[in-house]
Amino acid sequence: MDEKKFAVMLTDTQEIKTLECDPQEELFEIVRGTIGCEWIELVEAEPLAEKGYLMLIDEEGKLKKGPVSINCLASDLYGADRHGDAIVGNVMVVRAENERLTLLTKEEATALAAGLEAKRDLAVEKISAAFGLKPIVKPELEIVDLSRRQSCRKNGMER
Repeated sequence: MDEKKFAVMLTDTQEIKTLECDPQEELFEIVRGTIGCEWIELVEAEPLAEKGYLMLIDEEGKLKKGPVSINCLASDLYGADRHGDAIVGNVMVVRAENERLTLLTKEEATALAAGLEAKRDLAVEKISAAFGLKPIVKPELEIVDLSRRQSCRKNGMER
């Protein structure tokens, strides 16, 4: 029985996911299905390449109709704030060994995802500032003055 294999996905909604992949399926088919593309571009992001990882992105992502979303973490890893070329859409990260791409073990994927998780918020701020994007502001919770509330009880039961 084949050992389970994994990849790390960086989404354009700024999520980091560990994906279990079928080791019998061809790697590029996994990527096409997961990130939703036909043409895959291999991107060496220096912080990942130093650790033996490679990003796989949608080569035609910027050409798709409709609005596109910048993948802030992938763009930051790629250095988009320095050269002005952001990465859009979902991205998969796999291992690159001697010109060969491979999936990760569960331990590798979990460790990589945790390391990227720690960098995500700073990456979102950095890329948002570099491209003049407005960050999504979470609405503040309304503070209710509980002293003015009255219970809605009738015959000892809440309504």
